[in-house]
Amino acid sequence: MARVAFVDQNLCIECGICVTNLPDVFHFSDNGKAECFDPNGAPEDEIQLQAIDLCPVNCISWK
Repeated sequence: MARVAFVDQNLCIECGICVTNLPDVFHFSDNGKAECFDPNGAPEDEIQLQAIDLCPVNCISWK
């Protein structure tokens, strides 16, 4: 079973790193916080390197 990236919107500071780096996976929701709208939009290793590892507040994790 593939892992799914999850954004804790309570921690998200709306920096946009994940949205900019992986626009096929993340976007801003109506409340301005990032969310994973397509977990299959990029390979897991790319999500790890370009979003999870770069998030300044560590609000993105695997479920």
